[in-house]
Amino acid sequence: MPYSSRNFSTSLFLQLGDTEINEENWQSFSDELNETLELPSISVPAQHVHWLLSNKDSPITPFLASHMIELEGIHPKIKLVRDCNEQPDGKVNHGDQKPQRRKRILLDSHLSSGRNIKENNALEHSPQGPLFELTQQLPGVPENILQRLVEDFEVTYGEPECIHVLYQNQPITRILSKILPSEAQPPPSSYEQIGHVAHFNLRQPHIPHGKLIGRVVLDRLQPSIRTVVNKLGEVGGPYRTYQMDLLAGEDDYFVHVIEHGVSLFFDLKNVYWCTRLEGERTYMIENDFKPNQLIADAFCGVGALCIRAATAKGCRVLANDLNPDAVAYCEDSASRNGIDTSQNGQFQVQCGDARQFIMNLGIGVSESSSPEEEAGVSNLPDHLLLNFPLDSPSFLNALRWWPSGENIESPPRIHVYTFARGDEVRTEAEVAIDMVADGLLPEGGAVEPSKFRGQYLNEELGCNIQAREIRDAAPGKLVICVSFSVTRLLLRRMQGD
Repeated sequence: MPYSSRNFSTSLFLQLGDTEINEENWQSFSDELNETLELPSISVPAQHVHWLLSNKDSPITPFLASHMIELEGIHPKIKLVRDCNEQPDGKVNHGDQKPQRRKRILLDSHLSSGRNIKENNALEHSPQGPLFELTQQLPGVPENILQRLVEDFEVTYGEPECIHVLYQNQPITRILSKILPSEAQPPPSSYEQIGHVAHFNLRQPHIPHGKLIGRVVLDRLQPSIRTVVNKLGEVGGPYRTYQMDLLAGEDDYFVHVIEHGVSLFFDLKNVYWCTRLEGERTYMIENDFKPNQLIADAFCGVGALCIRAATAKGCRVLANDLNPDAVAYCEDSASRNGIDTSQNGQFQVQCGDARQFIMNLGIGVSESSSPEEEAGVSNLPDHLLLNFPLDSPSFLNALRWWPSGENIESPPRIHVYTFARGDEVRTEAEVAIDMVADGLLPEGGAVEPSKFRGQYLNEELGCNIQAREIRDAAPGKLVICVSFSVTRLLLRRMQGD
C-alpha cells in the first residue's frame, strides 16, 4: 500500500509470534497499534479551496483522502486542507508581485505513484510544467481531470503530508483487527449502547477473547461507557430477560437512557429492553397517535412508548406488564418526567396478566369511576398495543369481553407485534395477518388452516387490517406489526353472533 507504514488489517499475532496479547497487556503494544500514513496533496490557490471541496461538480471530490478506508472512523477526522510550506517556483499573481496565497488539499494515497520526483533535478524544471508532474505523481487520477485542475484552478503538485494515527483515534474494529488472532477475524462490528452499558452479542469465535474485546471497548469509550457485557443465551422466561457476562468495567446495570428527550431509569438485568425499537416507537407516536388519545399497552416494559406518548402528545395512558420490576421503573420514570401518575392521573400502570388487562379494558375494571362507567358505557382505548412477538396473537381472544353495542363511536385500533416467516405462497406480512386472524377467529377443527384471511377481515368485518415490517429477528424471520380496527361486526362475530 503506497505511503502506509503497515497494513492495518494485519494481526499483531502474525508479527509477535508466540507473544500472547490479552486484556492485561494489549496497551503495551501501542507503538505497533499506531499508524503512519503519507498522503499526497495538490497545491491550490486559497480562493478555489472552498469550491473544490464543497461543490457537487468539483472534479477532485472522488480523489480526496477522506474516501480512504484507512481513515474511516478516525476521530477526530483529519483536516483535508493544510498550509503550504513554500510557494511553487516562479508562481506569482497576475497584476500583483506578492506571492499567491495557496493551500494544500490532501488526496487518497492509493492514487499516488509513491515517489517524489521533486528530488530529481532533471524533472523538477521540466518544460512540460505542472501537468506533467501531476500525471507522474498521481497516476490514479485521470489525465483529463488533472488537466482541468491545472487550467481552471492553477493546481500544482504539493508536498506530501505525514499523518500519525494513534490507536486512541482509531475505531474499535480497527484495533481489534490487529490484536485478535485469525480465528477471531473479522472482529465484532456492532454493539448496543444502553445508558453507560455497551451490550455485545458475540459470535462463538469471539467469546474466548471477550475480556480483551471488553477492555478495548472500555478504553476507547470511557467515560460514556463504564460497563461492557456479552449476552448469554436467548431472551426467555416470563419477564423476557437474559443473562449477561461482564467483560470489562463496573458491575453496575442500573442505567439512565434518554430517548427523544425522555429519561428512563431501569436495571438492565431485571427487565427487557431493545434500543432497536426506538424507531418503531417514534413511528407510532408520529403517525398513529393523536393528541390526548387514550393509549393502552399490555406489554409496556419500562414504559418508553407510553411515557413518550404522554409527553409528546399529551396522551392518557393505561399500561401493564407482568414484570413487577418493569412496572416499578415505568411508574418511576413517568414521575421523573413530570407525568401525573396518581390514581386519577394521566398515567396509570399496573402489574398483571396481559389477557386480564385486555378484558378489563372492555368491562371498565381498569378505568376510574365516572358517570358514563356507572351507566355501563366502557371507555375503550383509542389504541391497544400488544408488543410480545413470541405470542401476541394468542391474547386477542380477550377482545371478546369488549362491548359490541352502539357505544363504540370510534373503533379502537389494535397493534399486534409478532414473529413471522414466509412460506411457499405467502409473504411474512401475509403469514402475520393470518396469525392475527386465527387469534381473533379460530377455525376450530379445520384440517388445513385457511390462508389470506385478511381479505375477509377487511371486506366482511371492516377491520382495515394492515401489516408493516419492523425488523429482522433472524434469517428469514421478521417482526411484523399487524394493525386493525375493532369493529362492532368483529366483536359480534367473536362473541358468536
